[in-house]
Amino acid sequence: MPYGVVQDMPGVSEQEYRHVEKHLGPDRPPGLLAHVAGPSEEGWRIINIWADEAAFRRFQSERLVRAAGLAAQEEGFDPAKAAAFRSASVDGAEMPF
Repeated sequence: MPYGVVQDMPGVSEQEYRHVEKHLGPDRPPGLLAHVAGPSEEGWRIINIWADEAAFRRFQSERLVRAAGLAAQEEGFDPAKAAAFRSASVDGAEMPF
């Protein structure tokens, strides 16, 4: 069943987002169906749709945590913001996939 994740990251800039993205690598994570990212009134917003929750959790534990840690070692990236997001997850048969 598709699984959606919305991440609102207050105070995060596009540059900080790109620091993490660079460390994720160029290949699309298995199970990622859609990825949208852009500025919001508060900072940066990411919306991902995954094949299922397990695919998201694998990506989170195997790649995202590492990428944020590597970005935190770079100048211009505030490591305190790496975990500073509000997340709302949605899933259900009503999703048109």
